[in-house]
Amino acid sequence: MFLEMRKFLSVVMLALLLAACGGDELTDGDTSAGESPEGPTLCPLTGVETTIDISRPALAVKIDNAPPSRPQAGIEAADIVWEEIGEGGLTRFLSIFHCSDAPTLGAVRSARTVDPDILLEYQPVLFGYSGANPQVLNKVASTEGVIDLVHGANPDAYTRESSRRSPYNLFSSTEKLRNLPPAEDVEGPPKTGFVFNADVLNPPASPAGGTGAAAPPPGNSVTFSYSPSTNVRYTYDPAGKRYLRFHGDTAHKVNSGDQVSAVNVVVMKVEVVPGTVRDASGTLTQDTTVVGSGEATILRGGTSVTGTWNRASLGDNTTLTDASGNTVELAPGNTWVHLLPQERPLTVQ
Repeated sequence: MFLEMRKFLSVVMLALLLAACGGDELTDGDTSAGESPEGPTLCPLTGVETTIDISRPALAVKIDNAPPSRPQAGIEAADIVWEEIGEGGLTRFLSIFHCSDAPTLGAVRSARTVDPDILLEYQPVLFGYSGANPQVLNKVASTEGVIDLVHGANPDAYTRESSRRSPYNLFSSTEKLRNLPPAEDVEGPPKTGFVFNADVLNPPASPAGGTGAAAPPPGNSVTFSYSPSTNVRYTYDPAGKRYLRFHGDTAHKVNSGDQVSAVNVVVMKVEVVPGTVRDASGTLTQDTTVVGSGEATILRGGTSVTGTWNRASLGDNTTLTDASGNTVELAPGNTWVHLLPQERPLTVQ
């Protein structure tokens, strides 16, 4: 009887041990909560949680901002938009898509000399555009890490809209551009010098009695102009915690009827000089400097910071610092970056 009892107890102990080991394996590999053991995946260019495979490359598309190209399509979905001055004081958008997609993009327009310089920040990066001067085409083609998806060599990814007049009627989509043969097997998430922190949307209140940390300066609106004909204004919407964009006093809307908005607005004062490349009309294009440093104005969460943008070389990323040299953090969400000629006025309220 004693031996049988010992055998029984041994079997019970073995069963309990196996169950415990099996339980440990389930716990170690459990992802039922929807997060990996390392935590949620964040979009590199927005700091927002995502479920997409962030190993895919960024996609840049050049979109026009001349009045005949409005309303545009797709720019509202971009992770980051860079606004550049062009000929005649008008601007164009270099729209960067990574975690986001857009079923329609346009009006797609031509590249300029500054585009590859900006895109080096995100390499490897796919680049969709309508065409360019031969000098610019050569620069795009020879810039390592920029995958050329120009319209002329990839016509199947672009369409002409009959409701608009040329050259403001060329459209595409993120899906069409990503499915082009040159984009196949290109992998690598974009890098950025921007730092995101959700706490910037909840700044400290004004100190009572003059003690404690000072509240950040207000940033409820910013107004600036690229030229007498191109005026931009953003106003803060506290309910949505976003900045609404205007062309002067007119709301900037896309083809869906929604107003363009940004969680972060960054204005970089840069040197802009007449270039040596001429556009299709024979007009000299502008050369914009994006390496070095200069004044930067950053708005997020209804507050503003006046600081400095820095980029030591084309191989580095742009960073933002305040007057003390500390990193300026952005709120998680999309960002609009404006390359404003350094002599142009800017007002923050």
